[in-house]
Amino acid sequence: MFEQELNRATNAIQNTLTEQLIPHPESIQWMPTPFKGQWGYGSNVCFLAAALEARDKKGIHVPLRAQELAVSVVDDIGTLPGFSHIHAENGYINLYIEAADYAHRVVSTIREEGERYGMGDARNERVMVEYSQPNTHKAFYVGHLRNIILGGAMSNIFEFCGYDTIRANYIGDIGWHVIKWIWGYLTFHPGEEPTGDVTRWMQEIYSQASQAIDSNPEAEAGARAMFNRWEEKDPDIIALWEKTRGWSLDGFQEIYDTLGEHFDILFFESEVEDSGKVIVQELIERGLAIDERDQDGPVVVKLDELLGLDKETFRVLVVLRSDGTSLYATKEIPLAIKNSRNGT
Repeated sequence: MFEQELNRATNAIQNTLTEQLIPHPESIQWMPTPFKGQWGYGSNVCFLAAALEARDKKGIHVPLRAQELAVSVVDDIGTLPGFSHIHAENGYINLYIEAADYAHRVVSTIREEGERYGMGDARNERVMVEYSQPNTHKAFYVGHLRNIILGGAMSNIFEFCGYDTIRANYIGDIGWHVIKWIWGYLTFHPGEEPTGDVTRWMQEIYSQASQAIDSNPEAEAGARAMFNRWEEKDPDIIALWEKTRGWSLDGFQEIYDTLGEHFDILFFESEVEDSGKVIVQELIERGLAIDERDQDGPVVVKLDELLGLDKETFRVLVVLRSDGTSLYATKEIPLAIKNSRNGT
């Protein structure tokens, strides 16, 4: 906003130093600086000029000479449009912005540009912001709300700055919590369908199932048996999962609509679970992962050893449980590949 004024100041300083036969740099750098509550710009050009003099003449005390030059330059320039005054201080030349003039410019620019004020030009760079990331079959709580607000705000800022911004949501739609819900639904609420607040209704069923499983070994055994049916791709369980997942997603969408939030891409854990296990097997075959399941251990990747690091740095990454079930890491690997292939 003060480019013209700074250019005038630069030309005036260079002209003064040239007239006084003082060697000086070809360009002058200005640093935005707060001066005891008043904003302005400062430059060390006189220090640089004094240093150049000191190369040719011995006995020059650079800080003292810099202050002499700064005083001389300020006296010669006098005043400049857009600045309330110019001051030489400890070898620096400081330009103090005229607050009223600056405020008038800012307000005029805002009124002229409206909602586009401060908007950046297109950068031809892509940024993906992954946020919200709730789990289906459970509550949408205050932590998720905070996540949406932060992720949405970051996305808005990136877009405003000119980035091609992709809003992504990675939803946890499989796992033990889903199995507990399905077990609880079939045990306590068979055939029921949601009415009213879908997300609250689903959380109530999840809480009821969790309490029953935590307090009753027989209930836990029943839920574990349900998990085995899921692992074996029992068509009845898969069909119920698809139907009830849809209920949960509908409830989430109501929340997103209320918040005015949208997503360009939805990723689901269920999409990368099987491919993650395939990749783990490939890692084992290539000697990058160690299969310890025959010793009741997991499948691990010894990162430090693979990287040849003597000092413990990244440690060990577990990519599959001892019972063959997946973890977050199992699914994060294919998710990263999926993102890169989609150009995100």
